[in-house]
Amino acid sequence: MSLAVGLLGGTFDPVHEGHLHAATCVRSALGLPRVALLPCAVPPHKPEGLVASDDDRLAMLRLAVADRHGLELCTWEVDRGGRHYTIDTLRALRRAHGWDPVFVVGMDALADLASWREPDRLLAEFDLVAVDRPGRTIEEAAARIAGLGATRVRAWDGSADVGRGGRVFHLGIPPRDVSASEIRRRCAAGEPLDDLVPPAVARYIRERKLYRLEAAR
Repeated sequence: MSLAVGLLGGTFDPVHEGHLHAATCVRSALGLPRVALLPCAVPPHKPEGLVASDDDRLAMLRLAVADRHGLELCTWEVDRGGRHYTIDTLRALRRAHGWDPVFVVGMDALADLASWREPDRLLAEFDLVAVDRPGRTIEEAAARIAGLGATRVRAWDGSADVGRGGRVFHLGIPPRDVSASEIRRRCAAGEPLDDLVPPAVARYIRERKLYRLEAAR
């Protein structure tokens, strides 16, 4: 028997409250048993690579989800290393675990979906949930992917049997205006992280002296 499971991918360099807010809102609104945060090993769209090591990113993610009900960490891509594409990962997780993956994307990522690997097959085989991001609108994103098959974006109304694939749902949530690049900039400048990351993650960054050289990149 298959199980609909939310997956939120990203570099998580570092994980922050925006990620956790989106994952929590998706899990609650869609009634999913869990949403897994899926860190990538070598991001296809980020040739400059990662700042923190895989070990540090995983450690921060474990701290971030430790007290978040229904959120967990999926290390599938990091465990295997190398370059992975979303469609291949979702297919592999479906085969390995019997999941019906529900892939969570920000509005900015949805707008750029045509540049992904096999975007038409990704949209045909899996359900996507698009959450709001500052500076992007659902109308813009929907127009950008309109040519990818017969896919159309629809507002989430709670009535769909999520997980069977072929749809893009827009979940309207108040976006958190926080980014990993801003966090790294603050770390390099010696500024406090305030509520941008969970306290345990802030302590880890401070103790490990992460992102101190970000200003020089």
